[in-house]
Amino acid sequence: MGIHDRSYTRGGGGGFDGGDFRGSAMRLLNASFPLGVYLDISVRLHITFLFVLVYRLTAESSFFDSLRWSALLFFSVLLHEFGHCLACRSVGGQANEILMWPLGGLAMCAPPPRPWAEFITVVWGPLVNVIIAAAAFLMLLLLFGAETPVGLNPMHMYVRFPPNALAEILADVFVVNYALLLFNLVLVFYPFDGGRLVQIGLWPLIGRVRSLRVATAIGMMGAIGLAIFALTVHSIMLICIAVFGFMACYQQRRSLREYGPEDAAYEAACHSQSRSRAAGGPITSFRTARADRKRRRRAERDRTFEEEIDRILEKIQRQGLASLTGKEKKTLAQRSGGKRRA
Repeated sequence: MGIHDRSYTRGGGGGFDGGDFRGSAMRLLNASFPLGVYLDISVRLHITFLFVLVYRLTAESSFFDSLRWSALLFFSVLLHEFGHCLACRSVGGQANEILMWPLGGLAMCAPPPRPWAEFITVVWGPLVNVIIAAAAFLMLLLLFGAETPVGLNPMHMYVRFPPNALAEILADVFVVNYALLLFNLVLVFYPFDGGRLVQIGLWPLIGRVRSLRVATAIGMMGAIGLAIFALTVHSIMLICIAVFGFMACYQQRRSLREYGPEDAAYEAACHSQSRSRAAGGPITSFRTARADRKRRRRAERDRTFEEEIDRILEKIQRQGLASLTGKEKKTLAQRSGGKRRA
């Protein structure tokens, strides 16, 4: 999941290395390129995405239809990943990068190690698709009523031909986001949202590590089942997804083998904390979270105030007391008054 963090994916130093063709080819295939920074989140594009896009645009019969569909899919996936990132930040985690690649997007999120924080981070990706799909569906209902060109049956999302260009775009927006929602929730491989929700649901009951073991085992069995189905319908894309899901679950299980005694102590503490939070109920959790936010805001205000006092004192040392503005004198008086009260 963090393949873009390696040095050869940053675009720098990606030249051929002393005739090492295999190493150079691997660096090329793992390269990614920046698309910009939005809301302090860096968005990067994996090079294989470009290969797949070129293939789709040249293989499909209609270039513009394929381009429109690819653009809708790209931006819907990107908004899905932003949902993960912003939700992660809302619970006190870190999320600074998104990698777009042929099988979707990878949001680099590090939420606090608690089931609720993980749940909020995971669930807001699919919820973004729910919001977009619902908005498109409601607009189609308002415009066409019972003659709406789309339906909620996953096997037959298009029920009739859209009567005009606006209906066609809205129908495509609905279908893309509805399909993304089902794709992420039905596939129970651990890196996908469905598998992560399974793991989070088990976490308060059996602990984080055991829940990871169970979720990855389910994911590997699900990947085998998807691969068998993909072979029967001759779908290369589904085969690739099955292989990726199986390997991701397998790598996650291998990483659990390095689980040491100090990790076990940490796991026990996190498990105890998550159980105590669950026992307190949602009201207790809400009050605790609100108190934590207040403490963080108060600490930030105190830090900013002390930095301003330091700046004012340095200014007095350089230029004298007469150089202070009225606002700076008032700030200094507040600080002096606080010391006297203390």
